[in-house]
Amino acid sequence: MDFYEQYTNHSDTQILEILKKRKDYQDAAVDAAIKIAIERQLINSEQDLFSPELQYVKSKDSKFLPEIQNSYQRQKLAGSIFRFLYVMSFLPVVYGFLKYAEGQLYLTFIGIGLGLLWFLLSFLLYKTQKIVVIIPLLILLFSVSLAVGSKIISSTPFRFLDLMMLIIGTLLPVYLLLLLKKLIQTKPDSE
Repeated sequence: MDFYEQYTNHSDTQILEILKKRKDYQDAAVDAAIKIAIERQLINSEQDLFSPELQYVKSKDSKFLPEIQNSYQRQKLAGSIFRFLYVMSFLPVVYGFLKYAEGQLYLTFIGIGLGLLWFLLSFLLYKTQKIVVIIPLLILLFSVSLAVGSKIISSTPFRFLDLMMLIIGTLLPVYLLLLLKKLIQTKPDSE
């Protein structure tokens, strides 16, 4: 990849940001940014990289949701979360087909219906990028988790591992939905 050509379209602020966070970039990318910064007279030489304004100070605050500054990384992360949401819609569908094999048609329809509803809500969120769509997804997730959780708790013998998998299977999508909400809220208008 030719970083020099790619970075010539970047603004001065973006070039300085790359230099400030140079430890997060490949050597070839940093070299290209340095060359462009010298050409644009943003810095005089590589020695200027040691100046305080080009030193990246990582926040010591531990954050529940990461800060994504780069629009490319934001797009990639959001795309991965949406793919996860789409794949997750297949779980109730598979459950529905398993129940069909057992002859339980009402559970078949519930499973397939919930899977389709999750998929449609995820697709609607993807297309509209409106965070209000996250609320029905969370309601659906918690409703199903409570129903499955009550069934696991009332089963004999008690299956601790099943309960742990349910908790993890609920918390992961919740975290990803909250992260997606933050990505949508902090998305610059230019994207």
